[in-house]
Amino acid sequence: STAEEVVGKPGKFEIRIQVGPNETRHVVYGDAVQSVELPRGDQSGMWGVPFTLSEEGALTFQRIAKEVGATRNPKAHEVSMYLDKDEIFSAPLAPELASALDKAPMRSLVAEVGAGDAGSRKAKELYIHLREGALPVNVKIIGSGQVDAALGSQFKFQVALAGILAILAVGLLVFYRYRERRIVLPIVCTSFSEVILMLGVWSAAGWQLDLASIAGIIMVIGTGVDHLFIITDELLHGERVTERNEQEAKGVLLTGKIYLARLSRAFYIILGAAATTIAAMIPLLWMGFGALMGFALITIIGVLIGVGIARPAYGRIIGYILGEVA
Repeated sequence: STAEEVVGKPGKFEIRIQVGPNETRHVVYGDAVQSVELPRGDQSGMWGVPFTLSEEGALTFQRIAKEVGATRNPKAHEVSMYLDKDEIFSAPLAPELASALDKAPMRSLVAEVGAGDAGSRKAKELYIHLREGALPVNVKIIGSGQVDAALGSQFKFQVALAGILAILAVGLLVFYRYRERRIVLPIVCTSFSEVILMLGVWSAAGWQLDLASIAGIIMVIGTGVDHLFIITDELLHGERVTERNEQEAKGVLLTGKIYLARLSRAFYIILGAAATTIAAMIPLLWMGFGALMGFALITIIGVLIGVGIARPAYGRIIGYILGEVA
């Protein structure tokens, strides 16, 4: 209930200009802030948070700054920012900005907070407040859930155990289906490599790995194993059909042309299935939010990695195992 109360009540952001010793004048609210950039430091070590006002907000800011005299005497008219009536920033206009505002409205502004580590910390806090106060619409809670916390060591053990059991289950299923030990290891290793690649992309992008993203990874693994089965079935099925009997087929090498023809048929099916999966995820990625976007995004990434890297690699590996002649 506390989380819902905090999340469901967006902060009220306001910019005011000092007009007297204990008096300020309202300038704009948070809806006038169009965008907020990451904090950055200049060559002198001064940290600031760049933000952009809307055209109407910039005109209002210039008009009021001129009316109260902030463009002529900026030190006597500090600009203050408030979030839920709590002051989060206060500083006079820079002389260059005051001179520019006296002539034309300025949309791109920078709130400088200080230098060094303290300035960096304040800039990060101000960035969060600006982003929170610049929400264009009110927040509406459409659902809530709860995930119980788990002890770190116990959770890691459970994840490792689940991964090992999953690999064993896939390996046993592959061996039961094909009765061929040489095929088990390539399929298991290919599936495992896909997970590593997906997690690598996710980590490099700095995205949050939540339960929905993990569900997307599991789904990609399932469809990936299906695709590997399709490739293996095409190669083995074609070999048994073209030979007179299975005993003779075991000793026959796949020629390059036959191998490529069968692999092409398999990839024709796989590409169709991959395109269908991506097409199904695009609406979630475009119109979704939160967990749904993470689920759709990692699914699309996994499918692209599988079709572009894992499937061709497995096709080459299984070709050599079955005796393909390049």
